[in-house]
Amino acid sequence: MRSADPRTKPQSDIAHWFETPLGTELIREARESVSRLVPPGYYPTGFQVGLCRDSFLQSAENAYYGVPPQGAFHIEEGCRQFECLAEQLPFGARSIDLLALPFTLEFSTDPHTVLREVNSVLAPEGCLVVCGFNRWGLWGLRRALSLRPRQGPWGGSFLSLNQIQDWTRLLGLDLVAAASMFYRPPIKSAPLLNRTSFLEAAGDRWWPLLSGAFVLVAKKRAFAQSTILEPVRASRQRGPKPFASALPRQVANRKLRL
Repeated sequence: MRSADPRTKPQSDIAHWFETPLGTELIREARESVSRLVPPGYYPTGFQVGLCRDSFLQSAENAYYGVPPQGAFHIEEGCRQFECLAEQLPFGARSIDLLALPFTLEFSTDPHTVLREVNSVLAPEGCLVVCGFNRWGLWGLRRALSLRPRQGPWGGSFLSLNQIQDWTRLLGLDLVAAASMFYRPPIKSAPLLNRTSFLEAAGDRWWPLLSGAFVLVAKKRAFAQSTILEPVRASRQRGPKPFASALPRQVANRKLRL
């Protein structure tokens, strides 16, 4: 008998949590931050990976969405959708101009592998958008102190903004912008969420490190990898080595919905 993927339950929980008043408000704030932080430009192809039904690809001319194969999770009708893992994206090298990971890394078994995969498909001068839950903020403290089985966002592994910055820099991505966001406590009541909205302006000014989430935008360098040239020795001159051509990756059993 085939065992269930351990990632399925947390992913299912967070997908439903995004539909709650708290999740909806968080996504609304995150989309506003992304719209403000992504630099203006032409992004022919955008790709979003994760379990959020709302699009973070407002700047992309053509938007595609990757969702996990487990379960019946779908973006809005009419969207171009793939079934894929974040660690195995169905695109060839340097083919995506804008790639969004809205609260995706927290529910990956290896977030650094996800970022390496993202870097491989991102085109030169392309932008990466990462939204994440702040490990060191009030929400991170709420997760650490939870005694009950962790559901919704609490089932993920929170990361820090500095951690994401370090990883992206090592991959050859330059930081464009970063922002802390959402300073309200994780309360479920919609009326109470509305009454505590004043905390957003106050938190942004007085306690940004305690935010519930963050947004990071990074850009891939035009020449992310440097070529190391060996000196030619007089006694033994080496001929040029052919470069392997970058072929698009063949992806089997991928479902594309047009």
